[in-house]
Amino acid sequence: MENLMEKINDLYIPFKALMVYRAESDNSYYVENHDLDSRGMAINAHPLSLKESKSLAEALDSSQRQAENFLHHKGLMGENILQLETGRNGRAVWFTGMVKKELHFVKGLHIPDGIAYVPPMIWKADRKQLSVWAMDMTGRPNETTLLYYAPFYNVYENGSVCFGNVKIEIPIDCSLSAFIGSWEHYFFGSSFSHLIGGEVPINGNLNDTWKRQITAGRKFPLIAMKKTGRSLAEVLL
Repeated sequence: MENLMEKINDLYIPFKALMVYRAESDNSYYVENHDLDSRGMAINAHPLSLKESKSLAEALDSSQRQAENFLHHKGLMGENILQLETGRNGRAVWFTGMVKKELHFVKGLHIPDGIAYVPPMIWKADRKQLSVWAMDMTGRPNETTLLYYAPFYNVYENGSVCFGNVKIEIPIDCSLSAFIGSWEHYFFGSSFSHLIGGEVPINGNLNDTWKRQITAGRKFPLIAMKKTGRSLAEVLL
């Protein structure tokens, strides 16, 4: 499980601490404001002022409005959107057809970088994690559509993508279109490097397949893909 304090410290610098006191006699409250020095030690204790209260309330309200705005979208929903949940814990599921993409590989794979067709894909993501699968069909899938392992390196058997040291930054107020564009950019913009778990996601040699795709420019051989035993309905849960 990701360490919450490390996550917070990467994004924010502590500068104040609030101490709340409650009177047992009448349940009234007193809030004491402490400034923090460079070592994080509390100094300069004083009652929380009205100005400080207003500033804190405005900051909290702004953060809440940003979170509620996550994955907002104006106009008609794109036909590639299969599922959408907006708000702080929002996520999206979408699909792409067989398209040409510029692919990058680490030198150790001995596969040249280049443009190649990739198979139709199913994408599922929230702000922190992306999962991908492949399809053997064109057009919009339905709940009974069977999923195939995505024929790429850096992908776990369950579809989750490993980005290594790539820092994922999806804003809390990100629009749906920017969200989709960002995740697809992270996936295809990163260098494919290794198989996870040692399982080859296709019937055949993955290195040779991508070498042929880049040099020959043919459409991806869907017949080589392996079924996961899952359907799209399970991804939409």
